[in-house]
Amino acid sequence: MRTAQVIEQFKQAPVVPGGQSPILRYFGILLEKGQLNHLESIELSRPVLQQGKKNLLEKWLKEGKLTCSEELGDMVRLTDIGMALSVYLRANVPNKVIACFAEMGQPEKILLYAKKVGYTPDYVGLLQHIMRTNPDKGAEFAAQLVNDESGPLVDIERVSVFCSNVGLPTKQLLACFRSSTSSCRRT
Repeated sequence: MRTAQVIEQFKQAPVVPGGQSPILRYFGILLEKGQLNHLESIELSRPVLQQGKKNLLEKWLKEGKLTCSEELGDMVRLTDIGMALSVYLRANVPNKVIACFAEMGQPEKILLYAKKVGYTPDYVGLLQHIMRTNPDKGAEFAAQLVNDESGPLVDIERVSVFCSNVGLPTKQLLACFRSSTSSCRRT
């Protein structure tokens, strides 16, 4: 009974003057009873985000009332990347989780997360992106990739080219690769 057709019927139903819209009443009843399914979560979240009421979405996420999905995360990402990260984590969408970490300037979390969930991202592409947006964080991330306990995760020569393209001196780059990420900041 909880289908796209039912939702569409409630959306098309006339609003009684001075009353709540049928679709909002429908979602209100469902929220009281438990978790919304994928489609319902999307259909409710869209107008809530358009009205700038992301605090409601945050509340429902914390209460476990929404079914998290990549689609929901993509909608939320347009207004709040931190909340989108939470949605992607719950929906188990590793490529989007890692993209959020990179975008939020938290590349140190990328390797930990990738190993935890057994996902291998495009480390070279991530490194290029991070180097363009934050060379210091990029250098630290490069050091993590090169000094990984299981061996280098990227070709050291390619990393050297990226670092030199953003102005990190070769001496500093070599110190960075020796293991201490604290030496990766530009002076």
